[in-house]
Amino acid sequence: MDFSECGMKVLSTVLRLACSPLSLSDIAWAKNDDDIHRAIRNAHAYMIAKKPRIHFSNINVANEKINLDLVNMCGHTSISIPTNQDFFKTKDNKKLVFDIENNIIVKNGNVASARGICFYEVEKKVLEKANEKELKKHLNENSFAGWLTPEKLLYLYSNKLLRIPNFDKAKKFFWDYEIMYIGKVVHEYSLKKHKDRESFLEILESEIEEYEDVRDDIVLLFFDVDERDNSLLVGNATSINEFLAPLNETKLPSIETLSLKAENAFVDKFKPKYNAVLFHPYSKNEEGKDASEYDIIDYAIDDKMTLMFKEMDWMGGSNGNCLVYCKNSNLSVMNPADFDVFLEKKFIDSVLSY
Repeated sequence: MDFSECGMKVLSTVLRLACSPLSLSDIAWAKNDDDIHRAIRNAHAYMIAKKPRIHFSNINVANEKINLDLVNMCGHTSISIPTNQDFFKTKDNKKLVFDIENNIIVKNGNVASARGICFYEVEKKVLEKANEKELKKHLNENSFAGWLTPEKLLYLYSNKLLRIPNFDKAKKFFWDYEIMYIGKVVHEYSLKKHKDRESFLEILESEIEEYEDVRDDIVLLFFDVDERDNSLLVGNATSINEFLAPLNETKLPSIETLSLKAENAFVDKFKPKYNAVLFHPYSKNEEGKDASEYDIIDYAIDDKMTLMFKEMDWMGGSNGNCLVYCKNSNLSVMNPADFDVFLEKKFIDSVLSY
């Protein structure tokens, strides 16, 4: 039985944020964060996006809570973050100390506005004796416990890593990103010509800083790329063995290949204005056949976000969209329910055409 005549080959690919989105102010903390560097080293694709800057306002630390307003030009929302959760957890003999725009807060305190919050673990016996000047000496890389910015807060919350009981989910504009550029992450071994820069992140930072008029509204999104369901072969097979036979010696595409396909697909759909070359990954070859060996490829993003370009919106997350390539068709955006119907119809058509 010639499977290619009666079936179709589907590849499902998922993009997942490797770390929290990074604004220019985030990068100052991220450069000293080993977890961020590790995540970027393992990432495969990235996007440069434009988004109205967000800041914290009316910050109040008291009673094991951080109360604040999350504000940008589109609106604001008031939230209360309990500090008795894992993200803020300290050792038994230590206590949290917050540094908010050089305002040191041990128990209670207020700060009008800030781009971010640093927190440290300090021994309780030190806190009992030290004045503010002495305390600052203990706030160093050895006692540093973590940092929180608006972008990181949204990332942690949407991935259920930070509990915010009263968060107003209606404020969707906090997750909206206008795509300006899409590319492939260049890893350290490819950076030899940039001897004055230690990392890919620093190269991007230096480029962003040159655009003074928009640099505070720029956010970097780094993505892992993986197969969601590996390769799926469907067709009119008369037995399970016959159904599985085409998979026996099939080599799945590498992550690098998937990453390039994903990068090209999003560039082809969104056509960001700062991409020097607009790829056409699904153009036909010299014989007039589609270049892809797959009948259908869909791309999804696991994380809650909206990617925008002009009038086009593309949703991520569990209720988000798929970017779908189908042979002999243009790229299209579908929600999960429509994609399931589309896939079922294509399967039925492939069986009926056999």
